[in-house]
Amino acid sequence: MFTFLRTRLCFVLLVSLSVAGLAAVRIGTSWVRDIPPHGEGLVPAAVLIAVAASCALLLITGVLIARKKGSSVLPEAGRLWSIILLSALCAISCSMLPRYEMSALPLLILLNAGAFCLLWAISRTFSLLFWWIFVSLELAQIAGYTQYGSRINSLVIAETIEASQEEISGYLSTINLVIALSSLLGAAILCWLLAWVMKHCKDRLPLLNAGFFFMLLAGLLGLAIPSSQRHARHFWPYFEAYSLIHACTEAVFHNQATIRQVEGLHSPTEQPSSLHTLHGGEGVVVIVHIGESVRADRMSINGYERDTTPWLRQCPRLINFPRCVSAACDTCQAQIAILTDARRDIYEKDPALRPHTGSVLDLFAAHGFRVFAFFGKRNATHLKYDLVVRLLTRCAEQKIHAPGSPWTSVPQMADILRSLPKKQNTIFFINNEGSHTPFYHYNHENPPFHPAGTSFETPSSHAEEVNNAYDSTVHYTDEFVRRVTSLFHGRPWLYLYISDHGEYLGHDGIWGRAALGESGRSYLSTTGCYVGAFILSSPELEALHPHFASSLRALQRHANMLIAQEHFFHTLLGFFDLRTPWYNPALDLTAPSPQSYTGPHPEGEDGQEAAH
Repeated sequence: MFTFLRTRLCFVLLVSLSVAGLAAVRIGTSWVRDIPPHGEGLVPAAVLIAVAASCALLLITGVLIARKKGSSVLPEAGRLWSIILLSALCAISCSMLPRYEMSALPLLILLNAGAFCLLWAISRTFSLLFWWIFVSLELAQIAGYTQYGSRINSLVIAETIEASQEEISGYLSTINLVIALSSLLGAAILCWLLAWVMKHCKDRLPLLNAGFFFMLLAGLLGLAIPSSQRHARHFWPYFEAYSLIHACTEAVFHNQATIRQVEGLHSPTEQPSSLHTLHGGEGVVVIVHIGESVRADRMSINGYERDTTPWLRQCPRLINFPRCVSAACDTCQAQIAILTDARRDIYEKDPALRPHTGSVLDLFAAHGFRVFAFFGKRNATHLKYDLVVRLLTRCAEQKIHAPGSPWTSVPQMADILRSLPKKQNTIFFINNEGSHTPFYHYNHENPPFHPAGTSFETPSSHAEEVNNAYDSTVHYTDEFVRRVTSLFHGRPWLYLYISDHGEYLGHDGIWGRAALGESGRSYLSTTGCYVGAFILSSPELEALHPHFASSLRALQRHANMLIAQEHFFHTLLGFFDLRTPWYNPALDLTAPSPQSYTGPHPEGEDGQEAAH
């Protein structure tokens, strides 16, 4: 009996009967569980029929060649059983699917066994490099999903590529380092087992036949799954490997496409323009501050129960915009939407809503303003986020980086002001870290809200500390604005602040922007798309020209409108009566009757995303 079990024919019969039995069970039973929304695309039966037919033809061809050569058709049965067992171990430990849908395990085992055989037959020990990388990522992904609710997707990869040292340090906890090392070690152990199982398989043809045999059975078993339940997620590891490669290429493409778009924009100064409120020598200071990751609903000026913006709340000249929608959950897309005439992101299908001209700062520089750009430490590097903002601020004669805390840029601004003639019109562009992860910039010795911490190990279990840290960073930004405006005492100045995007801190059931894709929701249908936006000004500016006084009154009238980042390019032009063909009065909040934002936002019908 033992000898019979070790024959190849017995192996083929037993496996085939097992697959037939499992297929019968699957046809008569619906075992679909509530699993994470990943790989939700349905696989047509035609695809599986084509795969099964191809594998059958290749298997028949391999059998005939083996017979003609007088060699083995398949590896010995004991080795095939070892491959099956190793495939089961890999599928159970490395795929998330068995945790939610155990009935998919037989299909995963067959597909994995086929992959083991085919890759080893094609590339031998070089296939171990693929399995080591793939298994490491899958083990890390399981741990990552458990902690953060997000798989490895293009946004995760893009954020990782562009992450600063501070952002990375927020995730370098002891447990995450242990998980990373354990994933690498676990993948190495699996590769060692695979090499041990395959070490005596010197003839490629039996392995190829075994691979096609497993794939044929997997195709037939896949056809047994009802068409309405035959999701791409069932075809692990093939679909998973494709998803990881696609995520990498999409992240790189997204980064490169954004840079190319900004590089291709012509300066708005190529068209004639005229400035009708200033003639030079007024000493006006304009501050354009693109904040970082500040949600509108976490500012006390918008009704938040915590006093996160105590100084702004007491400003008598504050014009606050509580319903401002950001263009995308991506810093670069937001920067483009604020500083150019863009109305949406670069993937917008309607060409009329994409950017057509470069930065609004170029126009002010062309009319006598000296432009200075102040960045945080992150912008000292040459990654995508830094390249885009550098391109949009190329008219700046100096780009200054805060050596540590963003507060350290305040003395830098004071030094610039002292070096300039008092009558010089000036623009300070500010883009610093603000409230970006890991929510580090606040007074750690005496945090406004405590206990505060930036632990990103299962953030939902540290919700109080993480939220306290985030609120403390908003409080920090409030103090930063106070310190900056104190530099301009007695001078005419305008301070325009708008954040790039929000953060997810359990809002809408999401922790972290990278988990957005797993939630099945679009960014603009979540409350995270409402960002902080306000305007401050000095009495000296209002008294400088009647147009400024009327513009401020118009801004106050329109403060409660539903607006978006697309308004600020035109509002800056309108406020200073800077006339150019790029100006659109319908998007100027200082105009008598501006148009409110009409794009997607959380206040759409039934709380869903509104139509374009």
